[in-house]
Amino acid sequence: MKKTLIAVATASMLVGGAVAQSNVVIYGELDAGIGQRYSGEDVGMISNYAGTSRWGLRGSEDLGNGLKANFNFESGSIELGDGSVGGSGSFNRQAWVGLSGSFGSLMVGRTTTPQNRVMGTFDLNGTADGSSALKAIGLAANGNLGGSRQNAQVQYATPNFNGLQLRVAYATNDNTETDKAFAQAAVSYKTGGLTIGGVIHKKMNDAQRTGYALGAKYDFGSIVVSGFYTRDETEDTRTNLGGGDGFGLGIAAPIGAFTVGLQAAYLNHDNNAVDGATAYELFGNYSLSKRTKLYAAAGYVNDEAERRGGYKEDTTFGIGILHKF
Repeated sequence: MKKTLIAVATASMLVGGAVAQSNVVIYGELDAGIGQRYSGEDVGMISNYAGTSRWGLRGSEDLGNGLKANFNFESGSIELGDGSVGGSGSFNRQAWVGLSGSFGSLMVGRTTTPQNRVMGTFDLNGTADGSSALKAIGLAANGNLGGSRQNAQVQYATPNFNGLQLRVAYATNDNTETDKAFAQAAVSYKTGGLTIGGVIHKKMNDAQRTGYALGAKYDFGSIVVSGFYTRDETEDTRTNLGGGDGFGLGIAAPIGAFTVGLQAAYLNHDNNAVDGATAYELFGNYSLSKRTKLYAAAGYVNDEAERRGGYKEDTTFGIGILHKF
């Protein structure tokens, strides 16, 4: 009997050690509500207005001496109205494996760009798909330079040096199916209530130019203010609607469980048809818990922005619920 108890205790210790060394987490987000997008559909159920419905798997294994093996799979966007999954049901948002340790972290595969991981914070409503002012004029803080994701990246992030961190990423032109390779670098610095960031993006074909973006945010406690400037990598000419440079400004105020905010974005462009494109966003979020919130948002675009985005309406609104698991 004593030998049996010892064997059971030993097995429990071994299993407990294995569990402590490796883990896999299922996570996701669900977003649905009522509203109307700039694209002009009738008022009705909306999905993915404030966030992106999706699910994923992520995990790590402790390899010892501070070294970990990590991975992440994340599904395409899920339309809650009919259950369809973008990307033909594939893991088209994240599919990578890598290592992390005292040297920093390394990811290999399809993942978000350095811009996405560093600059998205300067949109104070999380680059809400349906109402973001910057996104409405084509200058999304989290991905206007080459998109928010890239295939076959090798992405490295340095350790955090007292709030300073650098990210660099590279993918060959064979993997990106462009004339030139994808190369992007971003830097962020945080101290107290201040956050600043910047990104530079190498042109991916001869019709492009070097793109870049700069952002700054300060949390005063009672209010948060943010500013963002970017020059798109697409050549700004009088014969196209793409490209240009522009900026966004935002302010948000947490009031207990509520957060209310206002953001605006403006575009400079050589083409008079879209020069001066302007968008506004008014939003309010109420946290029911750390993982669930109610949201309400409204947006407006002027004629130039409506033309730039190919929109059918100059206003949008959404009221809904977003839950994370």
